[in-house]
Amino acid sequence: MTARQPVPLVGVHPTATDRSMPVIDLAREAEARGLRSLYLPEHTHVPVGSLQIDGDWRMAERYQRTLDPYIAAAFIAAATSLEVGTAISLVAQHDAIALAKAVATLDVLSQGRVILGVGFGYNRDEAAGHGVPFGQRAVMVEETVRLMRALWTEDEAAYEGRFLRLPPSWSWPKPVRPGGPPVLLGGRAGARNFDRVVGWADGWIPMGETPADAPLEHELGELRARWTDAGRDGEPAICCFLRPGPKGELAHQLSRGAELGIQRLQVLLEDRRRDEVLPVLDDLAAAVAVLCSLTTVLVTTVLVTTVLVTTVRLTTVRLTTQTGVLVRCP
Repeated sequence: MTARQPVPLVGVHPTATDRSMPVIDLAREAEARGLRSLYLPEHTHVPVGSLQIDGDWRMAERYQRTLDPYIAAAFIAAATSLEVGTAISLVAQHDAIALAKAVATLDVLSQGRVILGVGFGYNRDEAAGHGVPFGQRAVMVEETVRLMRALWTEDEAAYEGRFLRLPPSWSWPKPVRPGGPPVLLGGRAGARNFDRVVGWADGWIPMGETPADAPLEHELGELRARWTDAGRDGEPAICCFLRPGPKGELAHQLSRGAELGIQRLQVLLEDRRRDEVLPVLDDLAAAVAVLCSLTTVLVTTVLVTTVLVTTVRLTTVRLTTQTGVLVRCP
């Protein structure tokens, strides 16, 4: 493990339904084990006959039963200290003005604990049910984000796009963080999606890839280079998903994620029931503990080096700085 990033913020990604482990119970159990986030997917409905998406790709039936992610996130934020959010929300299928208000309200009430993962969607009939032209859904997602950002950041907000228009308008509350909650685009790696991330998002959710997948390091390098070339500050926020597995494998994935500078990592729980979820949470908490122990060794090494090259007074300052920046363990 290198010192590129602090220990990533580690959490869970359930597909919360009316049959899975109750999501508030899950959130409390995750928090009790030192996990720090819970994001939810979104499908408002699944039209009958639309499960077969393409070739061998069939839409999982659990998506017929998903809870509304924004209402569920509000309950989770009220019951726990977890960071809450969507991964991903089909924002083009919402009224953009109403969604901007809902997200801003959730961010204010949670004191800035919201992450907004957005995506284009893949079910043509579901999009049609919301009046979204399937071939234009990417444009509509971008316009929805841009319109919401205008409402989040401007006292007198206005927006003019191909599909969406906002005349000069007032809307409060504003989100806690300047610019609003971070918006991460979920999608496959590629030039078009990276241009979208750099152009109007705050980060990327790699779809179908884990930190251990070989191409991801190169893809992150390409995205970061585009980010810098575009003059964006800092680095893009990255959230990556993991599959449940033995704690040793999870620890390896978490460590690799930290090496790659991935800030957020979540384990996919799908619609598991309580007796299936709790062992996964235990293994994940144990894996986080392993990663934290590696980070503690790293910090100790840095501090010992500091002792050898500076005065005792400066070492004390460095101790405070390094432990504050590098160690983010429960």
